[in-house]
Amino acid sequence: FAKNLSPDKINLSTLKGEGQLTNLELDEEVLQSLLDLPTWLAISRVGCNKATIRIPWTKLKTHPISLTLDKVVMEMSTCDEPRPPNGPSPIATASGQSEYGFAEKVVEGMSLTINSIVVRISAKAFNASFELSQL
Repeated sequence: FAKNLSPDKINLSTLKGEGQLTNLELDEEVLQSLLDLPTWLAISRVGCNKATIRIPWTKLKTHPISLTLDKVVMEMSTCDEPRPPNGPSPIATASGQSEYGFAEKVVEGMSLTINSIVVRISAKAFNASFELSQL
């Protein structure tokens, strides 16, 4: 999901089960394929100032992995010509597996918190932005 990731952006304490990434550039093509956006709208840039993860190594069966994104900024634009529609979701495709094991249970139980997301939309006729907090 991230691109241009470098070691100076990573702060990790493996034994404690905590990690932090700063100033992330997210891969807009991956997000575009996961989100079911209208074909006239395209993601041009996505960034996150801080992402933290907590993994309760000794309690994975009973406690969820927690991922927190502090502030996400997503820039979108309207397309002059509609882009090709997304194919099947990679998540839906992967969920077609016949086995449901420990790894699937852990991933399914993850919690995601987004403190703030700012969405900016640019078009020839207008510019708009909105912010959602505490998602």
